[in-house]
Amino acid sequence: MSAEDGTLGGVPISVGTVLAKKYRVERLLGEGGTGIVVAASHVQLEQRVAIKVLRTALASDEIRLRFAREARAIEKIQSEHVVLVFDVGTLDDGSPFMVMEHLEGRDLARVLKEDGPLPVEDAIDCMLQLCEALGEAHAAGIVHRDLKPANLFLTRREDGGPHIKVVDFGISKILDAKLKEDGGPREVTSAFTVLGSPRYMAPEQLRNSKDVDGRADLWSVGAVLFQLVTGRHAFDAESNVQASIRVLGGEPESLRALAPHAPPELEAIVRRCLAKDVADRFQTAEELAKALRPFASKRTRESIDRMRQAKSTTVGIALAASSLSEPPPPPPAMPRDVPTSPRAFAPPAPPASGSGPASRSEPPMVASVQKAYARAPGAGMKIAIAAGGLVAVLVVFGVLTLAKGMAVRFGIVRSPEAEEPVLPAAQALPPQPAATARDPIVVPVASVVSAPGVVPLDAATRRP
Repeated sequence: MSAEDGTLGGVPISVGTVLAKKYRVERLLGEGGTGIVVAASHVQLEQRVAIKVLRTALASDEIRLRFAREARAIEKIQSEHVVLVFDVGTLDDGSPFMVMEHLEGRDLARVLKEDGPLPVEDAIDCMLQLCEALGEAHAAGIVHRDLKPANLFLTRREDGGPHIKVVDFGISKILDAKLKEDGGPREVTSAFTVLGSPRYMAPEQLRNSKDVDGRADLWSVGAVLFQLVTGRHAFDAESNVQASIRVLGGEPESLRALAPHAPPELEAIVRRCLAKDVADRFQTAEELAKALRPFASKRTRESIDRMRQAKSTTVGIALAASSLSEPPPPPPAMPRDVPTSPRAFAPPAPPASGSGPASRSEPPMVASVQKAYARAPGAGMKIAIAAGGLVAVLVVFGVLTLAKGMAVRFGIVRSPEAEEPVLPAAQALPPQPAATARDPIVVPVASVVSAPGVVPLDAATRRP
């Protein structure tokens, strides 16, 4: 930083400068080959941010295009383990800048330099979070291509656990065509341009930086994990050229030879990440995360389970909402000989114009009938049909009853009452009067005895 010429890292800004009329520069955070990163605060909101500014002299058209695509790529990735981008703009001299969230902590390169290797659980926790970020990036069509400890920023959660943020997508390979709709070439990297750090680059990336996919990032995860656990490079060498030769044709160092406390299964996972053939590696970040999960801390495993459950719930709600917005599926097809609606009784449609026999226009009445049959009845129509049927039944019943009465009246048919048997008058039983109370009748015994045909009681009972 130079106070005399009013620059920070060779960029024409100084402490106190207000960028875009809202970000006040506070101090220099770091600098690289193509730009610097400064700490700033929002003038009105007092929110702390980090601003990445490209050097004007080194900002070629290719770098400017890559810088703009980096901002769009980061915005595209929805992960808490990817640095947030709030704003982009251009300085008065044409230097582009990017406003990002301000992070408190250190990148992993500084952690390794100052503290040495990480405990195995902490290293696994960091790589699991990196896998989560890569899963989102790859799903969005973005390959980072420059994963290394310097681009992994370590912060701390409220409970003290490690929290990784992936930064610097400047040389990322963008596979999503929508992110390239900026008038520039679909690939801003020449096939013969080597981008990245050779000690963390996959063999196919060393051969051709354009010919890579997400599995190149998984190679880098293995290389970073090896260094976090052992403090050494998996392909150690004195220069980048020698490291590239070892990556292309040599085998990695033994992890357990340098870190005997590491589980044997972990060395197997790292070796699979560093396989020369992409088909022999883990194929997705999720697959690698599943292999690493048993070696993570309990805190991280529980966090991963909660995130997966929340994600599955969100997906389930989204699917349910989409199913409600879609029309119901059509009913299963019925046999052709079983009509199910007035449409089935409709006369066949006339041949289309230009097909079959010469088409002719139907009379208006026929066309109306066909149109009526072709249209499915609504609820009102169904109620009207039911009411009409009931009225028709009642009318028919009344007509039949009237016709029967007329036929009986004129003797055409006999009524059921006339067919019942009638007893003769002589055989008819006289009506029985109601029983009434009477006085007892007294008949003289003499008159009863003297009556003809009456035998006296003593004579009837006298024995010979």
